[in-house]
Amino acid sequence: MIEDKIKIEIKGVSGKLATEIGTAISELITWLNVNIKDIDLRRMHHIIVTSDFSGELAELSKRTASGNSITYTNEEYAVAVAKVMILPRGEEYEIILIINANIASALVTENPEGYQSDIFKRAVHFVHHELSHVHDINKKYDASNKLIFKYHYRGKDRLIRPLADNCWSEYIADYLSASTANDYWLKEMTNSLSDSIEWTKVHVDKEIIEYHFHGDLIRLMDEFHRHGYYLIKIAANILGFMDGLDKRLIELSTKAYDNLCDSYFEPIWNAMQTALWNMHRLYPEGWKDLSIYDSLANVIECYYSCMGLILSENENGEIYVTLKSIP
Repeated sequence: MIEDKIKIEIKGVSGKLATEIGTAISELITWLNVNIKDIDLRRMHHIIVTSDFSGELAELSKRTASGNSITYTNEEYAVAVAKVMILPRGEEYEIILIINANIASALVTENPEGYQSDIFKRAVHFVHHELSHVHDINKKYDASNKLIFKYHYRGKDRLIRPLADNCWSEYIADYLSASTANDYWLKEMTNSLSDSIEWTKVHVDKEIIEYHFHGDLIRLMDEFHRHGYYLIKIAANILGFMDGLDKRLIELSTKAYDNLCDSYFEPIWNAMQTALWNMHRLYPEGWKDLSIYDSLANVIECYYSCMGLILSENENGEIYVTLKSIP
């Protein structure tokens, strides 16, 4: 049984509900392993369900090698409800899944009709998506001989390569978990893509203009990280769903398709679709080293440039950002 191998810890929830949440998660993981199959959960020994999601992440951050605070999406357009973390475990690593208790409680139903509700199906998909991240981490760990967790990038790669890995991670997690994504969630995700295409470039252009008055490059890059990263990652999510469901974007959302066509983002979308497909074609047996990310990294650098931020570096690995003029 899965509960014999993975500890499920409930925090901030007590009594009967805590027990029911733990049972529901255990049963869901068992069901996914039987019906979906091939989910690699090695190195995951611990799942934490907590009512204080941000506080738990802050606490676990102290156990990482850097000790830096672990970030997660917390914006008006999207709020993270679960996160997979990689922490040291002796000479190896362990994977921990943290789930917001509000989402986990949706897995507990009072009657059979509850299993058909959108909120239940969404919670199932959230867990499936996060377990797919666990699967991918294990495959990348094996393929790179631990290098994926140890390599320290220099120069502009410090901005480009981690974002490329994030995009791959979102793509493959939604490819693997596409079967549990219901129509309600797919509509939310494609609406997010459509909206992000509309406002992201406008927002970043505004921040570039304001930079010429305040001169704070760190502030500008932080704003790009908050908002610009969301667009490229939600695009990776949708591409994962498309490949996992074998559907085109227009079949998932005519609105998102119309907003993408002839937009500033369409060339990035097309290039990223090709790069991710080629990575997936070789996954995981054909992944020999981190050069597998080269094409996707080129797409990410082009995305920076598309958004008005041209990256370069000197021989010492210092990063320079040249800003395109805004029409």
